[in-house]
Amino acid sequence: MLRQAVSSGQLLTAIEIARDGLSRFGKTKVLQQQLALALAQTGALDAAQEVLREVAKDADQNGETLSLFGRVQKELWRRAHSAEEAAMAAQKACKFYGDAFAQSENYYPGINLAFMLAACGELAKAKEVARKVEKLCRAEIAKAEGKKVDGWLLATLAEALVHQGDTTEAAQYYRKASSVFEGRWRDLASMRRQAHEILRFEQSRNEAPSSSWTDFAAIRRRAREWMNGPQPADWLDRCFQFPSVVVFSGHMIDQPGRTTPRFPPEREAEVREAIRLHLLNVKAGAGYSSAACGADIIFCECLLEMEAKVNLVLPCSVEAFKRQSVSIGGPDWERRFHHVLANAQFVTSTTPSGLAVSAPQASSRVGLMYANRVATGLAALHARALDLEFQALAVWDGHLNGQLGGTSSVIEDWKRCGVPAHIIRIDPPPGDGPGRETSVAPLAEEPAEVRQDIKAMLLVEVVNFTHIAETQMPAFVEHFKGGIAEEMTKLGARPAVAESWAGIHYFSYDDLEAAGRFALAIRDRVVHTRWQDHGLPATLGIRMVLHAGPVFTFMDPALQRVTCVGSHVNRAARIEPVTPRGQIYVTQEFAALCGAAGTSSLSFEYLGYLRTTTMFEDAALYRLDHAVDGDAPPATNGKSAVAARG
Repeated sequence: MLRQAVSSGQLLTAIEIARDGLSRFGKTKVLQQQLALALAQTGALDAAQEVLREVAKDADQNGETLSLFGRVQKELWRRAHSAEEAAMAAQKACKFYGDAFAQSENYYPGINLAFMLAACGELAKAKEVARKVEKLCRAEIAKAEGKKVDGWLLATLAEALVHQGDTTEAAQYYRKASSVFEGRWRDLASMRRQAHEILRFEQSRNEAPSSSWTDFAAIRRRAREWMNGPQPADWLDRCFQFPSVVVFSGHMIDQPGRTTPRFPPEREAEVREAIRLHLLNVKAGAGYSSAACGADIIFCECLLEMEAKVNLVLPCSVEAFKRQSVSIGGPDWERRFHHVLANAQFVTSTTPSGLAVSAPQASSRVGLMYANRVATGLAALHARALDLEFQALAVWDGHLNGQLGGTSSVIEDWKRCGVPAHIIRIDPPPGDGPGRETSVAPLAEEPAEVRQDIKAMLLVEVVNFTHIAETQMPAFVEHFKGGIAEEMTKLGARPAVAESWAGIHYFSYDDLEAAGRFALAIRDRVVHTRWQDHGLPATLGIRMVLHAGPVFTFMDPALQRVTCVGSHVNRAARIEPVTPRGQIYVTQEFAALCGAAGTSSLSFEYLGYLRTTTMFEDAALYRLDHAVDGDAPPATNGKSAVAARG
């Protein structure tokens, strides 16, 4: 179960399983190693190294432990923000992988050693190691004697051949590995991405022949830029048959008595065939949509017919959504809704759980718009994580009604964010009024006093605030709070709402990217400050959570300042206690909205689900960090290289 959780990307679950196992059964090498691997993949590298140091106390360090040390250093190398940090991490990674390879003669540390040597520009040494790995792999394949060969063994042999420039035979083994791993898009994307990186290292080294460690950052930046440009390695992409990820929006079926036809029931067969043909054409492997009676359900049914994954994003609870958007179509649509619901891979509601009211409430217009943006963002993050093509599809009558949450507003969002969409038009019947415009109209404005709109909410907790003595409070105000104020000024974007009580700070931003950059600036300042130099406890730290959702903003008549209320305000507070020190966790909704907007300065790493402080509520969480040089927002060509969700 533990290994499966790590390999499937449920890293927070894996950490909980490993820690529970260690508390029950004591320190065992396997549990410690898997815990270290999961921690490293979440970005908690200090914690991962601490666990590995415990393992290293055993004088008999095996190749797996040394390889895990190398894995942590490889992560440090990937996340380095300076040439010096990258050089140090790369050297250590080479040392650990080299020791493991010398000790065990296993292809796993060997191929990672070759990769790190190539990353450092040591191409000749990388090829020499790759030749040894090739021999090991061929020997293992020969031992199989007709039995099924492990896919990673085939992929490793292919990668060893890439290092040596033998792309013809490498392609043969990548195709074999792709066949073994059919449907395992995470694993296939990983092996393809690694091969692209090796090719980029060689390309970048040819452009900058110096092999000194100090030019590493520039080499990596040019390599990443090359990845997002034209691909000379088409042979590699042809080895894999990747599906696309499709986000969908469309009209509900017309109800009896509708005065102006929009999606008449007699057009259903025609629309279904158009959706089906488009999904087949783009090789859809997963789709994200709502599930209202009409185009949404038809889209989901077409996905299920072609054995693609259905992911539902509902604006409210299932019960409320069914009453609001399904039952009005009649019993047959209810039956079809339940069939889609039962066969969906993923169902989420954008209304926070744990805040139940007497009766499930229907979604507001802003809530509908919010759910549509979350669906778009989740599809973009899914595609970005696996280097898949991102598609948008809509069934639309071309009418611009300016209505928040409707199909026309979804199409406006897509256009604003540069997401090209395929539109299946339902043209009005002949003589149905004047021709309708196809340009995008502005969204309708809402009244201003108590206004509901989507905001980012940042909750900041000062770790060990209770360690501050009464006499140290002036220094805390000057240096800690003053430091936050300085970072806010540097950012140049002030929050719409700012609150503070004891060691808790709360900020609300209209601009999600500004909120994310502010959180990173605070974290970097706190982590790199020696607080004892300012007369404060050295143990001071910070942890933060970011969420985004619809809230009501107004001028508080009692406080005489702008504030906001709503169920989403409390969302971050339920996650903050489970966030590790020095980390910024963001909700799935925040990451999705940034993904939908194509935010370029932030990166998101999917961590998995974690139990919050609300009973029975698990939250899908991401780790926020700076985007490294050359990283791009979710792309529509399948070439974006930043993993965010598995």
